[in-house]
Amino acid sequence: MRSHSCAQRGQAGVEYLVVTAVIVFALVTGGDASIVSQLSAAFRSLYRAYGFALSLP
Repeated sequence: MRSHSCAQRGQAGVEYLVVTAVIVFALVTGGDASIVSQLSAAFRSLYRAYGFALSLP
């Protein structure tokens, strides 16, 4: 019984890794339309606006 529970524990780790890899792949693919690209563009825009606001007298 002990080896069976260890095998299941290892299988859960592999399943977690596969699901996480699929989610990361879905977020990154898509070129300019990907969620990661849109989020980084939003942060760049926010940082530029923040820098401009700080440079005002």
